This record gives sequence, structure tokens and C-alpha cells, in this order.
Amino acid sequence: MTRNTVLFAATLALAAAGPASVSAEAGPQFRDTKSQSLGRTGVASSHGGTALFLNPAALARSQGGELGMSMDLGVNSVLVDYASWAADNYKYLNNMDSLLTKIGPVDNKWAPFSQSLMLYGNWEGVGFSVLSDTRYNLTLGKAVVTPVPGIGALSDLVLTAGRGFNAEDGYRFGFALKYIYRLRFEDRLVGTTDEEFYKVKESWEKPDAGWSDKLAKIQVAGDIAETKQGVGANLGAEKDINADWTAGLSLLDFPTVMNQRFTRPEINLGLAFHRDVDWVPDLDNKLLVNLDWQRFLIPGTPWFKQLKAGVAMEGWMKKRPVSYIGVGLNDGYPTFGVRFGYIVYLSYVYVAEEIGTYPGQEKLSFHKLVLQAEI
Repeated sequence: MTRNTVLFAATLALAAAGPASVSAEAGPQFRDTKSQSLGRTGVASSHGGTALFLNPAALARSQGGELGMSMDLGVNSVLVDYASWAADNYKYLNNMDSLLTKIGPVDNKWAPFSQSLMLYGNWEGVGFSVLSDTRYNLTLGKAVVTPVPGIGALSDLVLTAGRGFNAEDGYRFGFALKYIYRLRFEDRLVGTTDEEFYKVKESWEKPDAGWSDKLAKIQVAGDIAETKQGVGANLGAEKDINADWTAGLSLLDFPTVMNQRFTRPEINLGLAFHRDVDWVPDLDNKLLVNLDWQRFLIPGTPWFKQLKAGVAMEGWMKKRPVSYIGVGLNDGYPTFGVRFGYIVYLSYVYVAEEIGTYPGQEKLSFHKLVLQAEI
């Protein structure tokens, strides 16, 4: 245990070695559906292959194996407002010059759209995942007095593999190694002096032949985004305090390098209370309570920290999860989620969170529908 503590401390010192070598950009921010429902908590209660992104030490708790796939779509209410506005101005949709003159109550509001696809699995402490995680932003705004479009994109393809280890006295340790391919276009207005303006104009003015064409217009920022590649590691530890309590520690992006620059490392501490209860007949019921604390390390600025909490009621049948309902607070912002199914699951998740890096935070909320299968 002492050797692992020294290793964690040495890695922290390396990651925070100097402001010139560390970028404010974050590594992959993916959390599984359950974690999002519970205020993005789970450092001491994550499970299976998805734990690679939150605390890889949880892989050591897996018995046997599992294979799963998850797909989700997330929309923001502003995007719905844009859709309503577009329906009222449909005759201008293929002429952006005319369209921009019609901007009204939705102008200067960013409309985000997210989607994720993940294949994951684990077997006797070894886990892997292939993740595509994307967010696109759109707006119709004004640069001084001229109406112009605004676009943004952050799209990650992440290949991850890791291992969890059991140690004496209820300790578990784990690591995850990852490769990242990123498309990045910083959110900004693109005026007529930018060549990107004409690429957006060309894409938006194409006639729609179906849903795929509409989606391509939302994703236009990805076509002109900057490409980045990186490699990195996540480290984790867990300790069973007793039958009902577990503590966890994870060091994410410790370190991770993107285009020869360190990304922002992240420290998470978690405490989980878990107990079997007899509340719903014919189901094995479990109560889960999480409390997490998070800090980002950004040299040259104050350390930004978050407190998070979540509570869930789970239902199990034949040692398989069949339902849960959970609520949480992510640094004061509410989250909610429900899931039902057996082998194939359908979930709804509402999340409200701050996006960006300290001190430039902004609040965004998403409604997400998730289709998931596990065997």
C-alpha cells in the first residue's frame, strides 16, 4: 500500500510540474448513465467496464464477466426552441443569408446536442471499452450588428483497457490506459471574414433528404474541427470499511498528454453506503448513497472543486439489475434518472451541469434517452 501511495504522489507532482506544460483542456469526461443520474458520483460504487472512466479499482470487484453496449442521445431545451423557430421559418432553411435575417428570440443562445456510443466489457478484473462521445453546439447570433452562425464541437474516440487488483484488508487498486482521438472546434461565431463561414453556409444550404442530412448540419463543426491525439492513464483505489461502507480514490488523466501537452488532471474522493433492503416484493432491493468530492488541477489558477451527492434505489432479479431510480446533486445542480429492463435496458436521464474550465463556467442541461444491452 505504501508503494502505491508513493506512486500516486509522484504522478501528481509530474502532472503539476509547471504551468507551461499543462493545458486547461480536460481529458474524456464520459460517465455512465447511473453515474450521471447520481450527480456524476460513483468513485466508491462504480462497476464493470464503465469504471475505467471513473475508478478502475472497481474492476477488481467483478466476478465472472459481462459484455455491454450503450447508446444515448441528449438534447437541450434551447435546441427544441431552435427546432420550433426553424419550423416557422422553414422556407428560408436553404438560404442562409435570408435565414440569418429572421433570427429572433433564440438568437445568441447556444443549442447543444450530444450523443455517445460505447462497447464495453470485463472479465475477472480485466476491462476494456471503445467509446465515441460527442457534443455539438449551434447558435445564430450577432457579431456587432451582423447576424452570423456560431458552431462548436468536442468529439472523442477513446480506446481504453485496464486491470483491477485485490489486496489484503479489503483494499483494491486499478489502472486504465487510454488512447484518445479528438475533434475540437472551440465554440465561436463564424463571420463572413472566416473561411469556416462558407463551409457552414454550404452545409446548411444543402436540401434535406432525411434525418441523416439534418444531423449532418448539426455536426458541421466536426467537419472543420482541429484533430488531436493523446495517450494517458487513470489510477484508482478502493477500501471496504465494513459491509455497508466503501471509500474510493481516483486520479484521472494522471497523466494524459494531448498533442504533446498535459491535460488537466483530476482528483476524486468518494464514500458509498450500500445496503440490501426489503422494500419491493419479489425483487432484491438495494439502497445506494454516494458522496463525492472532486478537484481539478490547473497551474496558475485556484483549484476548482466540486461536491456531489446521489441516492438510488435498485432492483435486482436472479443477480441481474432490472431497475433503478436515482437523484443527485452535481455541485448544486440537480440530476435524475430511471432505468428498466432485463438484458436490454431503456433509461431516461436529466442532467444539469457546469461546462468549461475554471473560471469560465456555464450551465447546460440535457434530457437523455439511453438504450443499453448487457449480457
